[in-house]
Formats: sequence, structure tokens, C-alpha cells
Amino acid sequence: MNDMSNTVAEIDAAAAAAEAKRRRIRSIAIALGLGFLVIMFYAATIVHLGANVANRAI
Repeated sequence: MNDMSNTVAEIDAAAAAAEAKRRRIRSIAIALGLGFLVIMFYAATIVHLGANVANRAI
């Protein structure tokens, strides 16, 4: 009976480790996507403003 409980505990530990790995990969993918969007919005803003950003009254 003790061997079976160890096996179940090992399976649970392996499942928890696999879930943590998937969660980390998903978090990295979300962070990269968010970073890409930030860069795209920044680039779009610079393109939209163009050279006019330097010609404003201070």
C-alpha cells in the first residue's frame, strides 16, 4: 500500500511540474505578445507624428 501511495505522489509531482512548465511558457508567450504590441504602438505613433514632432513650439 505504501508503494502505491508513493507512485501516486510521484505522478502528482510530475503533473504539477508539467503544469508549472506550461504556465511558464504561456506567461512568456503573453509577455512577448504584449511587448510586441507596445513596440508596434510606439512605432505607429512615431510614424503618425513623423517630422512634425520636431517642429512644435516650446
